[in-house]
Amino acid sequence: MAVFVEDVAGLLSRVKQAGGKVHGKPKDMPWGDRVAHVTDPDGNSLNLTQRL
Repeated sequence: MAVFVEDVAGLLSRVKQAGGKVHGKPKDMPWGDRVAHVTDPDGNSLNLTQRL
């Protein structure tokens, strides 16, 4: 599942504080999005996505 946000990098510390896990640094994709893969505290995988 992708969740579109304004600032991917800015949210990663909040993910960790809330008990989630961050799986690597955000990556800029060739189609114009910045994506970070995270897991919420319940184990659900999410892609935090920012339009560049």
